[in-house]
Amino acid sequence: MKLNEMIADGKIKADEAKIGYVGAMPYAEVKSGMTSFFLGARSVCKTATIDVKYTNSWYNYDLEKEYAGQMIKDGCVLISQHADSMGAPDACEAAGVPNVSYNGSTASACPKTFLVSSRINWAPYYEFIIDCVKNGKEIPADWTGTLETGSVELSDLGTACAEGTAEAIATAKEKLMKGELEVFATDTWTKDGKVMTSYLADVDSDAAFTGETEVIKDGAFLESEYRSAPYFDIDIDGVTTK
Repeated sequence: MKLNEMIADGKIKADEAKIGYVGAMPYAEVKSGMTSFFLGARSVCKTATIDVKYTNSWYNYDLEKEYAGQMIKDGCVLISQHADSMGAPDACEAAGVPNVSYNGSTASACPKTFLVSSRINWAPYYEFIIDCVKNGKEIPADWTGTLETGSVELSDLGTACAEGTAEAIATAKEKLMKGELEVFATDTWTKDGKVMTSYLADVDSDAAFTGETEVIKDGAFLESEYRSAPYFDIDIDGVTTK
């Protein structure tokens, strides 16, 4: 919605709706979140693309700031990240580029550019395992927190958000909770110009990271269906790694 606002205001052209993404590691954990973020953006702004730069570090303030700055110079008009420092948000605030931060609001530090942040709420999981111990139940190796359990949250919106963002988020959340919206529905993305109908994911990890489990069913890639840890590791069309 922010990209669409920028297009409508004449700040960018439709084919300039390029997102920059600072990724920590080229693993499924990062690619899954990055791709779902990108698909969400593209469901609203059809011309959106995304450039990704990996730091190969979970926390590197200087490099994350440098990479965000490079992508801004390369024409990225909105930045997000899966990396732990304030490097990218600080680069965005200095350049006046909208930012979606990671695992915590940066509204106070970046008041001009902060849009929103997702975060994990661990409380439901702690309550679950405490209940297991109280009742003598085995704690399962895989437990996936959801919107329903309250494990996935968004921060309050920043003042830089486009008009109508809160209402759009509420609508999408309701559809997700009702099962009316699949994050990785295969009719919303392609790989090498083709719709994927089959994919063997590395669910039961071995040393060679061999894919052994079919994870596409009924028109959707079933992320976190077969284990809690992410296994979506596909570089879909529209994603450029630099």
